[in-house]
Amino acid sequence: MVIAILIALWFAISIGILGIVLSTPKGRAMLKILWRSRKIRVACAAAVVAIIAIATIFVLHPEPAAPEPLDARHIFESYSRTLVSAMESSGAVAIDPRCNLERPKPELAHTLPVLVEVYHEMVNRPTTARLVRLDDTLVLSFDGYKQFKNRTIKITKGVQKRLGPRYSIRMQSKGESHELEITYRGSPWDNEQLCALPVLEASLREKVDPAMLMSIIRHISGFDFNYKGEKTGRGLLALDSGDGLAQIRTGARMLKAALDTAKSEEDAIAAFYPENSIQGLNAEWRKSPLKNGWVQDVLADIPFYRNNGLSHAQVGR
Repeated sequence: MVIAILIALWFAISIGILGIVLSTPKGRAMLKILWRSRKIRVACAAAVVAIIAIATIFVLHPEPAAPEPLDARHIFESYSRTLVSAMESSGAVAIDPRCNLERPKPELAHTLPVLVEVYHEMVNRPTTARLVRLDDTLVLSFDGYKQFKNRTIKITKGVQKRLGPRYSIRMQSKGESHELEITYRGSPWDNEQLCALPVLEASLREKVDPAMLMSIIRHISGFDFNYKGEKTGRGLLALDSGDGLAQIRTGARMLKAALDTAKSEEDAIAAFYPENSIQGLNAEWRKSPLKNGWVQDVLADIPFYRNNGLSHAQVGR
């Protein structure tokens, strides 16, 4: 696009200069003299042909359109469906045929593992929980019990304690089905909150510290899926390939490899630093104030994420 604009501008300037020259008798006389030279005629013809050729190339082969910005909400809705499918495959939940998973609310879908965990803690002989609804309301049914008695109170209190006051929780019984209904009343989660579960999932798989991975993402892209690096990289970790949550899985593998080969955690974290051209690719990171400061910032935020539920203990399970 920029080249096309420059060509058009050059062409307009050339036409303007030619018009000024032709507007005077001396100019017209000079052009007649120049035009008698075969070399001048060939040069002018070559210039015109070149302009036409370049214009034709731009028309027939336009510049590729810029990629559409990624919609974070759509990404996490898709992840929510994947989460539910994985839980169904593992036997943790059954999905009711009436359950519409077209637009699952991530703030509710991400709580599903917690709900099942609380249910198993409170009931001695738990049956398979059945997911009845997951959109702006989550309904989970526990079937096969004639009476829940005090377990209803225990489950409700246990879930409320784990989820917090922003969730509205109630439970009602219909015969042998006991339905737990949950709605979310707080502000929509931002990308940082929504990335926590995918980061934990990838970290458990690779046996790395999820708090460290979260901090690295925070200091590279600020959890912006459309972040563009200084060079070709883009996405959560400014990588050259993968988009959306795929970079989290790639990042967990990269972190595992870096920790296995580096002399220290600091060296492993430094490997993720988005290179700045003014420092040079081979600069030892401790000698670079920018890179050293970036590594220290990542280290400083790791305790914050550990204190908010992303810890080594979960990785060891």
